[in-house]
Amino acid sequence: MYNKPLTIAATTILLCSPVIILSSCEKKDAGAGQPQALVPDVQVTKLVTEDVPIKAIWIGNLRGTEDAEIRSQVTGYLLSKDYKDGAYVKKGQTLFQIDPRPFQATLEQAQGRLEQYEATLKKYQLDVERYTPLVKSGSVSRKQLDDALQQVQETQAAIATAKAQVDQAKINLKFTTITAPISGLAGLATPSIGNLLTPSSPTPLTTISAIDPIRVDFNPSDKDFLDLSSLDESSNGKKGFKFNVILPNGTLYPQQGYSVAAARNVDTQTATINVVGHIPNPNLILRPGMFVRIQATVKILKNATLVPPRSILSNQSAKFIVYLDDKNIPHMQVVQTGPVVDGMQVIDIIPMPNSTFTKDSPIVVEGIQQAARLQGQAPVNPTPYKHVVSQPVMPSVGAQSFEKAKTPEGMHHDNAQPASK
Repeated sequence: MYNKPLTIAATTILLCSPVIILSSCEKKDAGAGQPQALVPDVQVTKLVTEDVPIKAIWIGNLRGTEDAEIRSQVTGYLLSKDYKDGAYVKKGQTLFQIDPRPFQATLEQAQGRLEQYEATLKKYQLDVERYTPLVKSGSVSRKQLDDALQQVQETQAAIATAKAQVDQAKINLKFTTITAPISGLAGLATPSIGNLLTPSSPTPLTTISAIDPIRVDFNPSDKDFLDLSSLDESSNGKKGFKFNVILPNGTLYPQQGYSVAAARNVDTQTATINVVGHIPNPNLILRPGMFVRIQATVKILKNATLVPPRSILSNQSAKFIVYLDDKNIPHMQVVQTGPVVDGMQVIDIIPMPNSTFTKDSPIVVEGIQQAARLQGQAPVNPTPYKHVVSQPVMPSVGAQSFEKAKTPEGMHHDNAQPASK
């Protein structure tokens, strides 16, 4: 999928460029009569071919899977706070106590009215029972019986209203004891003992968050979301795709999270979509409001070719590796670089005329400058590459740009062909 002009240009650079090839044709002729230099030592390695996961990182914001704002449902004075600020509370546990005495008095008054109406109803019912046979004998007028029946109905309606008032009074009395509606981590209490609490207060008394698991919201791009969805379908995961969590101090959280939902639409301004995930949080280390980094595999490069990043040489127009032929003579090979994954550089080999490069050719990692000076002229002494952790890693080239370079829109000519691995 690469083009012939790029191959020709790379060949020209290899033959004549003083930037990459540190010895020119003129220097070669000038040094014909000089003593033979010592064979330099270089460290070499082999190409690695494997499936490479490409990962993406997004900023995530933590919140409770359930966030319950605790507010007073009645107006009254706060008598006590019955939990410790910041403690874990269980559903039904008492949090606050409002002075119940005014509500107890209101309940007793409502119950008294109800009993009064019930007694009055009994009287009117007895009147109806007594008047009914007397109307037939003419001892009581029909109007007296009708009045008694109407009084029974009115009293029954009053009883229904009184019962509702009793129920409301009971509810208000129950609201004086404020309990936790869910189990979770309780925040700091805002009121002080003796404060007058009202339902219209704009500030909640406290907030309880269910944080095991804890919820995280993050916003992958629409492209990453499609890649994630593709991986999710291929794995048949019931919990969605998994992801790692990097804490604000840079450490990796020991447990993986998993996606549970996504917004119905993509934000047209940012081309991102809100994804909701859950993270196990048994030790309650993660807290609402914390910002973390979410890392997930968005795609897998099949049979990718990898080399140590230190084996890459570059100038303004191309990137190269130095390989050894069967006589340990170094040669340059043009490559297309991709992302750096786990300390290894993903590359794609660009075909070159008369190249002897094979997938088994030793790749120079250390001593690459000395090998470049001798390319095509003299052998070097190869030894196995010894990786040093402190060695700097070259910055990653984005996987998206790497893939774009291998698509028609990233080429200069439709007849370009990729190298076979």
